[in-house]
Amino acid sequence: MTRMQYLKRLLSSLPEMSAESGFPVWRLAASYAVCYILYGANSEEFRAMRLYMFNNRRRRQYLLYRASSRFARQLNAGMTAEDFASLNDKHRFNAAFRDLIRRDWLYIPDSTPDDIRAFLGRNGDFLIKYCLTSHGDKIRKFNARELAPEAFIKEWGGQPCLMEAFITQHPAMAALNPSTVNTVRLQTARKGDRVLLLGGCLRCGGADAIVDNFHQGGVAYPLDIKTGIVNGMGRTLRGDVVYVRHPSTGHVMPGFQIPHWDRLTEMAVKAALNVPHVGYVGWDIAVTADGPEFVEANVNDPDPIVFQLDDRGVRQTLADFVNS
Repeated sequence: MTRMQYLKRLLSSLPEMSAESGFPVWRLAASYAVCYILYGANSEEFRAMRLYMFNNRRRRQYLLYRASSRFARQLNAGMTAEDFASLNDKHRFNAAFRDLIRRDWLYIPDSTPDDIRAFLGRNGDFLIKYCLTSHGDKIRKFNARELAPEAFIKEWGGQPCLMEAFITQHPAMAALNPSTVNTVRLQTARKGDRVLLLGGCLRCGGADAIVDNFHQGGVAYPLDIKTGIVNGMGRTLRGDVVYVRHPSTGHVMPGFQIPHWDRLTEMAVKAALNVPHVGYVGWDIAVTADGPEFVEANVNDPDPIVFQLDDRGVRQTLADFVNS
């Protein structure tokens, strides 16, 4: 999204933000100007992180878009086109990390009609994902048993898409919101052979959603990075309401323990070390009964909102790591 698009989105939302927060529109606009000019916040951060409620000393503690992008350029300075493709392209990611992916998947352009028929024959629910999208865009859910295979092949054959079997997640994770796979986002920073787990969150889809993405109405909950326990209330991209319970299931979230936490963090650290020239990555990880598995990686769009939802800014933590 361009700066102008961010600005237009903010301006259109100011009256609504004013009604929600009680602050007059002029004060919110002035507050955003300060946050943008001095601290490099974009409009999504301003709203979701409720920066209009904080003084400048507090705002300075947060890792915001301008600084996050600068650190990304610094830590990913040696990234090759091959490195980028292995993380950004969903097909290339699945191929590169196939040992850490249990679900059945198929890349349509490399598949024959017989391959697609076989996939449909051995799976129930599955997703279609375009390979170069982000923020949960253009994802569709199907049930193979309800499809006419030949009609499906006629519509989707040759499309630059993945077919992925719907992940059967750990029962404790499914209970939070069964319509989506509820994933963990872990942000890693790497310098040489050192990896910093900068922060993380639990992402749950909204009611009747098929994806848990924060930009598609999902609710994100902060995590204690050492224990994998939800340590605060959830928030959506709007930022105006906080959620103790999940809004669709009523499950109380603070205190929830992510299953297989040690294995999950070990997997993220190992993956960070195995991508030679990439040092700033957000990993999306599902949790099954048998352990964690990768969903995708985020390297081209540093999004610091979701790993600072506990109102604990990490700007200085990352700066100290990079400069040490």
